[in-house]
Amino acid sequence: MENADTFEREYEALVNEHSDMVTTLCILHSASVWDAEDCYQNTFFKLFEALPKGIVENPKAWLIRVALNECRSLMRKRLRRTAVSLDELEIASEDKSGIETLDAVFSLSPKYRDVIYLHYYEDMPVAEIADAMGVGENTVKTRLRRARAKLKDVL
Repeated sequence: MENADTFEREYEALVNEHSDMVTTLCILHSASVWDAEDCYQNTFFKLFEALPKGIVENPKAWLIRVALNECRSLMRKRLRRTAVSLDELEIASEDKSGIETLDAVFSLSPKYRDVIYLHYYEDMPVAEIADAMGVGENTVKTRLRRARAKLKDVL
C-alpha cells in the first residue's frame, strides 16, 4: 500500500510541476485547443504508465519528448481534418505586449518555436534543450539564433 501512495505522490508532484510546460507545448504544436487537450492527456497517461516501470530518468526531458511526439502523431492522424489556425486561438492575458510576442512566437516554424519556448519560457539551458529534443547543442544554438532573427523582423 505504501508503494502505491509513493507512486501517486510522485505522479501528482510531476503533474503539478510540469503541467504548464506540457500545456504550452501542446498548444504550440496543435491546430486546436481540443487537439492540445488530447496530447496533454496522452502525455500524462504515458507518464502514469511509465513511472512504475522506472523508465523516466529525467522527467522534464521525457515529458517534452513525449508531448512533442504526441502532438506530431495526432497532427498526422488529423491531417485531412479542417483545423483552426493558430492565429485564431485566443490566449488570455492582461499584458497586450505579451500577446504580441506570443503571436510572433506562434508565427515561427515548430523547430524554432520549441527552442524559443523552452529557452525563454522554461529557462532551460541549451544542453538540456538538446537532450530533451534529441538534437545536438550546436543545432539548438543555431535554431535560437535564427529564431531570434525572425522574431526581430516580426517585432
